[in-house]
Amino acid sequence: MKVLFLETVEGSGTRGEVKTVTNGYARNYLLPRGYAAPATPAILKHAERLAAEEEVRQRSLDEQAQQLVGKLQGQTLVCAVRVGEQGRLYGSVTNADVAEKAGEILGEELDRRRVLLPEVIRHVGVYSVPLRLSRNVTASVQVVVVDADAPQGVDAAVAELLAVPEEPETITEAYTSGAVGVTDAVSEPGSSVSNAADDEADDDDDEADEDAAPAGSSPTS
Repeated sequence: MKVLFLETVEGSGTRGEVKTVTNGYARNYLLPRGYAAPATPAILKHAERLAAEEEVRQRSLDEQAQQLVGKLQGQTLVCAVRVGEQGRLYGSVTNADVAEKAGEILGEELDRRRVLLPEVIRHVGVYSVPLRLSRNVTASVQVVVVDADAPQGVDAAVAELLAVPEEPETITEAYTSGAVGVTDAVSEPGSSVSNAADDEADDDDDEADEDAAPAGSSPTS
């Protein structure tokens, strides 16, 4: 079915865009929620105006995102967590943890879905983690995962990790290289580290969302 998007639906279409989507997706999700309308001749007359409005809105969002990039530039996000043998964490550092630390620097809450972390971090180290701050603006932040009980203190432990001459690994490279260990230990309650049960609960929530609509189909602000 050919539809005109009345709202931006991430991963599907932008406001004012005319696209062909599956009949089920249109009838069960887009049309009932008012995200799109059938691309009739009358509706298509509004397409150009909607597209122009969306371009202005997106430009504003990109400008706001660039301001956030400026605040994050040169900053290091430190995640002090409990660590076991060989630098492996008791639990994991998730996109929610990174979002929380970034929000502390930005002075505002950052949606965890903005953190493009393909897999949780399970090992002490320095990582370059990408953030999608708007549709057209992404930035990478340096995340240092360190032992909260380091004998020399957290600050000294962070300094030691940052003193290593190698460039920080991207999170994907870390897993590919095997630097990230795989453990299923559970973190202590109240720590900034999410345990395996929390990760599974998040996965269940994501699967429930996917049953309601295709992945990435929620409208952006």
